[in-house]
Order: sequence, then structure tokens, then C-alpha cells
Amino acid sequence: LSLQPGPGASPQSHYHLEELDGNRFFLAASSAMMQLYRNIRALAPVDIPVLILGESGVGKEVVAMLLHKYHARAEKTFLNVNCAALPTELLESELFGYEAGAFTGATKPKPGKFELANKGTLLLDEIGEMNPQMQAKLLHVLQDGSFCRLGARSTTQVDVRVLAATNINMEEAI
Repeated sequence: LSLQPGPGASPQSHYHLEELDGNRFFLAASSAMMQLYRNIRALAPVDIPVLILGESGVGKEVVAMLLHKYHARAEKTFLNVNCAALPTELLESELFGYEAGAFTGATKPKPGKFELANKGTLLLDEIGEMNPQMQAKLLHVLQDGSFCRLGARSTTQVDVRVLAATNINMEEAI
């Protein structure tokens, strides 16, 4: 929904308001935000991983939701995993799933977020908090779309668009 100013309004009062899933909205009222919206619309149809950078609270998840909304995968699943909220061991089982018997308490197989988001989009939020070992496992999935569930003897193939977000200054971190 793009709203135009009424008669007599100044050109600066142009804004864009868009409703997203989960009672969330995107509002662009400044020229910088309008440019961000145009950039999102231009990038959204391209089937590549995207890294979204910004301080905490600026709306990185909303940007990810817009990127998903205007992609061919929009009718498919959009999942969000907060990488900072889970310890490494849990994050691995959350992303890749596990087989029965993989560890104590694993009585039945469980698909991970990559399997659940197959043909859709997966947002890895706060990816900058992920340890290097997990980053290496993630790189394998990004390269060829395959991974192993914990305790599995075979690989699983998926087609997932990965969006990642972080508030870490990546140039400084490197």
C-alpha cells in the first residue's frame, strides 16, 4: 500500500506503509527509507543469500520479511532462527535436525529448520554470534544445499534461500 499526500501537502509527506505477516509493518517516510525499500524490491527477486547489517532494533527482520514477500518463494515457508539465543550444540540440532539415538533423549528423528524451510526462506538472525565451527557447517549448506542430520549416515539435500542478519560490524570483526 503506497499512500500519496493529499492536495496541498508538501512533497516530503510521501510515505510507504506495508503490512507484513505477524502483525508487523514496514514504514518508509524519509528519502533514506524509501531508497531502502527500492533496494529491497530490486534485490528480492534474485535467488541469492543476503546479509542484512544494522544495529539492534532497526528492523532487520522486517527487511528479511520483505525480501521473502517479493521473491518467487513467497508462498513457501519463512522461518527465523535466532543464532544468539541457542548454545552451539542446540543450534546445530535446530538447524540440521537429528536422528533417533543421536544423543541421550533423541527417541525419534526430528527435521531441522533447513528441512522445514525447504523451497522457502530461512533467516539466520544474529549470525555474527555463531561460532566458527558452526559457520563452517553452514558454509557447506550454502555451497551445495546438503547437510547431515546429527547421527545420520546420509546427507539431506534442500533448496533454501538463506537470509542472514547481524548487528556486528563485520569489517571490524574480520
